[in-house]
Amino acid sequence: MARDKFSWRKAFASVMGAAVLLVGVPALTVSAAGVDDFPYRGTVNKLDPWGFYTGYCTSFVAFRLSQEGVRLHGASLTGPNGKTAFFGNGGSWDAAARSIGYVVDTHPSVGSVAVWHGGENSAWWGGHVAYVMAVDSAGNAIVEEYNWSHYLRYGQRTTRAPRYIHFVGAAVVQPVSLPAPAAPAQPAGHPYRTTDIVRQRSGPGTGFRTLGILPAGQRITVVCQVRSGSVINGTGIWDRLSDGSYVTDYYTSTPAFNNFSPGLARC
Repeated sequence: MARDKFSWRKAFASVMGAAVLLVGVPALTVSAAGVDDFPYRGTVNKLDPWGFYTGYCTSFVAFRLSQEGVRLHGASLTGPNGKTAFFGNGGSWDAAARSIGYVVDTHPSVGSVAVWHGGENSAWWGGHVAYVMAVDSAGNAIVEEYNWSHYLRYGQRTTRAPRYIHFVGAAVVQPVSLPAPAAPAQPAGHPYRTTDIVRQRSGPGTGFRTLGILPAGQRITVVCQVRSGSVINGTGIWDRLSDGSYVTDYYTSTPAFNNFSPGLARC
């Protein structure tokens, strides 16, 4: 009975959080893999730290890439081949990326950047870019973006772009290197499920590197929990999984909301 009570509270908080984010934007869905955490949301035509103007697709994608360790400076980037290219309007990104050694193809992967040239699929004359946060079983890209469906605002959609830039490798979960425990081995953990699409990270917070993305309903084993300064929809609890990655507790079926769940160790 206690578990049902806590689960209801977490579900209620989820609905309330979504309602706040979705006012006037009923077509969007919100998940830990696609929250509008853009630090300049609501600000338009201000130069961002990466050399683009806020409110537009390029600024948002540059922000996402910076979270993955790919940081543009003055709208320019030095690539794997040692050359540097200028990334202007979204429609020029694929040519710029290819010229400095990045792979550009027609196959989406998590963390890749979808590119439309001007006029393609109704893109404006300067083109468009979007961040691929997931790929469905049919090979469609689930993207998040700015200034497409909602003028100067955040959106998500499922699409097939003409091309994708692979700035980062495919998101494959790798165990995080941690100091070997001096005492007893790490407990096996407790089984739960994800309640929505959730991003796996190398540490307990959105500033850590992305390791992969789990679908809703995925079986997971939570080894321990930690409270972080990185708060997702009202909770600062993050769960360490048996593979060494971390996910926000908000999108798991653990019984407590913004608190440690009974029976789980603290990291």
